[in-house]
Amino acid sequence: MPINSVDMTTAAVEAIPTIVAARALGSLKSHTVLARLVNRNWSPEVAQYGATVKIPKPGVLTANDKAVKTQVTLQNPSLTAASVTLNKHKEVSFLIEDTAAALSRPELLDIYMGEGIARLAEELDSDIAALYSGLSQTINATTGGLGEDDFRAARRLLNAAKAPLADRYAVLHEDAEYEFLGIDKAIKEEYRGSLGGAVADAWAGRFMGFQTFMDQQIAVATTECKNLFFHRDAFVLVTRPLPQAPAGMGVIQTVMDEDGIGLRVTMGYSKDYLGLQVTIDMLYGVAELRDDHGVVVRTTASA
Repeated sequence: MPINSVDMTTAAVEAIPTIVAARALGSLKSHTVLARLVNRNWSPEVAQYGATVKIPKPGVLTANDKAVKTQVTLQNPSLTAASVTLNKHKEVSFLIEDTAAALSRPELLDIYMGEGIARLAEELDSDIAALYSGLSQTINATTGGLGEDDFRAARRLLNAAKAPLADRYAVLHEDAEYEFLGIDKAIKEEYRGSLGGAVADAWAGRFMGFQTFMDQQIAVATTECKNLFFHRDAFVLVTRPLPQAPAGMGVIQTVMDEDGIGLRVTMGYSKDYLGLQVTIDMLYGVAELRDDHGVVVRTTASA
């Protein structure tokens, strides 16, 4: 049976939230730094604001000698879990009065979406950066500026914790990055192109086993920059989909996830403002996962 114009229009309208969600996810990823570097946990299981998610942390296994004709040594390491509260519900909403143009040209939504998603990305990175306050390991680099010895000291602490050598990052405040770029070591530009988005723009080089980035959301307390040197398992970002609106409420919704981050798009006609209202929101929580896998390197902010 041929598809009539009404069916095609309905199909096109229903597809728009999916298009917006895909573009919003891409834009969010391109604007974040810390959110791309930490451990991420996503599940399609619907959650409410304030819910607690348990992130398992495996116990320690040991390697044992195996003698001829003897049984293996069975181990039963304790399995612990980190609790992450989904207490961050962030949204970006906008109205397009020219509904016909919005429906016929979905790319117009990018114009309205771009600035809002950039602000959402800032909130996301800021929440992760604020986790510095829970780390017990600190290095004082407030006098003399960030130097090679501070990288060595951070590397030693992560080595002592047996943090994997891969996926180690140093995320610096812009003032600390300025000091880092004064260290007389080579910056490997050829690596930058494989990263993409804000991570590529923020990458400052690899040094002492740390991939080094600049993030403008690194926390500053009084005059101290709280730079983060960590393995990805030091922190976790947990996102979960929010409940769908009840049927018959006149909105179209879609949930989309990619690379461990999920968000929701809600679209509907606003009778109060006579236009197409679009809301992009996400429910998430952040937490420290492994304390000994992270170090705060304190530097001085410029006046």
